[in-house]
Amino acid sequence: MKRKRILIDLSILRHPMCGLGQIGLNYGRWYQQHAAELADRFEITLLVPKNYIGAFGEDVRYLRRNDIRRQIPWTMPYYDIWHAINQNSAFRPWSRRTRFILTIHDVNFLYEKAPDQQDKYRRKLQRKCDRATEFTFISNFAHQDTERFIALRNKPVHIIYNGVEDLTVGQQSIPNIATFDIQHSKFFLSLGEVKEKKNLHTLLPLMDRFPDYHLVIAGNDNTPYARMLRSQLAHHPNVSIIGIVNDSERRWLYSHCTALFFPSIAEGFGLPIIEAMQWGKPVFCSDRTSLPEIGSTHAFYFRDFEPENMTSVVREGLASYGKDQADEAINYASSFSYETHMKKYIDLYMS
Repeated sequence: MKRKRILIDLSILRHPMCGLGQIGLNYGRWYQQHAAELADRFEITLLVPKNYIGAFGEDVRYLRRNDIRRQIPWTMPYYDIWHAINQNSAFRPWSRRTRFILTIHDVNFLYEKAPDQQDKYRRKLQRKCDRATEFTFISNFAHQDTERFIALRNKPVHIIYNGVEDLTVGQQSIPNIATFDIQHSKFFLSLGEVKEKKNLHTLLPLMDRFPDYHLVIAGNDNTPYARMLRSQLAHHPNVSIIGIVNDSERRWLYSHCTALFFPSIAEGFGLPIIEAMQWGKPVFCSDRTSLPEIGSTHAFYFRDFEPENMTSVVREGLASYGKDQADEAINYASSFSYETHMKKYIDLYMS
């Protein structure tokens, strides 16, 4: 049987610390472990930035991401299958014979961008979808939300949930936080890029009702929204914004927090929900966009963002959450493993 030549577009590794960048890293690590056993079926090439050439072992090929290949696609080699692991990639196959699988995570530009910019982003995504052979979506919500604004033209659609790295394995280290003694304090955690869609300002009045706890907000805080939040922290001394944390610090935070707060109002998936459940932690999130689908019956939901109602949800959830619920959450989170995720993609490549 002739081997299929497959390109996996990991060009997002230009930004390894963002959520999509972390997904790209996990793809690379998975192929590093499994490419040899796939060698009789696939010749696998990873499209990566220069500094990742060779990073994922010798059983895959590498194609360097550069602007010439972006601007002049026909400088690329031919591939039987091209998988863009997110819709933001600027690269595309030049041959119409190439089967182009496009993974769409969300259409959050409709929630984040100004009205005069939304149409530009919509048209850009539409052009990519017109070129694609078929689509994968990371949730049913992401599919439904996209189809409201983008014509998929009756092309095949597959729902393949994100893989979630097992954070319970690996080293832990305590984040260095100057504002309080995290090692000897009870704290809630909110993790993710500090952007307006994360709706984190609703947690400040909530924390006034929990004076015995601290709230740690971890993630990229180089944003106008983060600066706005910081300007209010003098009135909320039990809230700390600590910026980006590394993998070992992230494990420690999940391991030691009391619960995860995730009041986001625009998500295609919601990785922190599953990451917290891996540790058996209670999750309190909004009931918007994809979060009820991903959290299922294992999360507690904010139906609105009035402080009194949010407080009731948290108090009742903490009081009712026990070992049985934690064990169920851990078991549920295990269904999002990268082994499950990648097996579905390998089956799709073979189909």
